[in-house]
Amino acid sequence: MIKAVQYFNYSNALEALEFYEKNFDAVINTKIMASDPKFAAGLDEMGMSAEDAETFVMNAEFEVLGQRFMASSTWQHKDIDNSGAIITFVFDSNNEEELNAVTNLYNKAVEAGCRVDMKLGPTEWTRYFASFKDPYSINWMISGE
Repeated sequence: MIKAVQYFNYSNALEALEFYEKNFDAVINTKIMASDPKFAAGLDEMGMSAEDAETFVMNAEFEVLGQRFMASSTWQHKDIDNSGAIITFVFDSNNEEELNAVTNLYNKAVEAGCRVDMKLGPTEWTRYFASFKDPYSINWMISGE
């Protein structure tokens, strides 16, 4: 089966992963750092010190609400604008377990200081919708069917 997986770049992917793990209950499946021995011979070529390699994420895979995402740090921690990235979790609003899971994600995001664009509640198209932006400019939405 072919799948589309959202791939995020961050100036500091390690920080972002830790934020998602703490505040979105993300599960980090894999995290390959530049400090991994397989990259040791190439650090000079990459223009990276051993110290920088300790915090540089070459590639990571994580899950939020059971959905898979991938991430990496930008070279030389270059600032990046993720404001066009939008993730929407579509769920069965009649399924209490799914409703509780997305409500928990929303509440944790609010507690973590994410900017709320639309509070969780009814709209013209669904009984449950919310939109918020995380500190890395990623827009997250939840939408019941």
